[in-house]
Order: sequence, then structure tokens, then C-alpha cells
Amino acid sequence: MDIRRAVSEFVSQGTGLFHRLRSKGEALSDVDLVTLREQLHILDTAADHLQNLKQSRSRTAVSSIKRPVSPSISRSQHRAAHPTHHA
Repeated sequence: MDIRRAVSEFVSQGTGLFHRLRSKGEALSDVDLVTLREQLHILDTAADHLQNLKQSRSRTAVSSIKRPVSPSISRSQHRAAHPTHHA
């Protein structure tokens, strides 16, 4: 299964689970709640890591595209350097 499809299905099922937790969640045992929270934490940590990795790669790609800019000089500096052309 494609990862994007798997995430989409997870989100869809998560929405349904959210509503079921709101209406019937008190029937869960303490162990069930701990298991759910641990799994959510694991997924949150993995998603955070991937997001940071993508942002880091994006910044690296942008900085490698930028070319060094040659220093510009003002008109007065140019005239001082080339006095014969501006008499």
C-alpha cells in the first residue's frame, strides 16, 4: 500500500475513533488507554522526525541553489577606481 494512502486511511479511521472515544471511551481499560497513548506518541515522534528531516533537506537544497553574489561597488567607488572614464 502506498504510504500516502495509508496515512489517509489512518486519518479517516482516527476521526471515527475520536468520535467513538468521546461516546464510549469510558469502557476502555487503563491498559487500553495507555496502549493508545503510547502508539499515538510513537506516531507523533515519527511524524515530527520526518517533518524535521524534510525541512532540513529543503533548507539545504535552497542554500545550494543560491549562488555567491559578487560584491557590488557604488558609483563613487567605481569613479574613484576609474578616474579617466568620468572626466
